[in-house]
Amino acid sequence: LEAIGEAEAIAERFEIGSWYAELNRLRGVSLAALGADETRIEASFRAAIRIAREQKAASLEKRAEANYAEYRAAKEARGV
Repeated sequence: LEAIGEAEAIAERFEIGSWYAELNRLRGVSLAALGADETRIEASFRAAIRIAREQKAASLEKRAEANYAEYRAAKEARGV
C-alpha cells in the first residue's frame, strides 16, 4: 500500500493520469488481500472503474470490474 501511495504521488507530480485507474485497482486488490475495511476496498474498486470509464480505457475498466466481481463473489462465499 505504501508503494501504491508513492506511485500515486509520482503520477500526480508528473501529471500522468493514465495510471490513476490502475493504482486504484491495485489498492483495492491489496486492501482485499489484507482484509481491510470493506468501505475502503469498494471505494478503491469503484474509483478505478469510474476513472477508467472517464479515460475511455476499456481494458483497465474490464480489469477493475473483474477484480471487483471476484472480491464480491469471495465476500458472498464467506457469507458477509
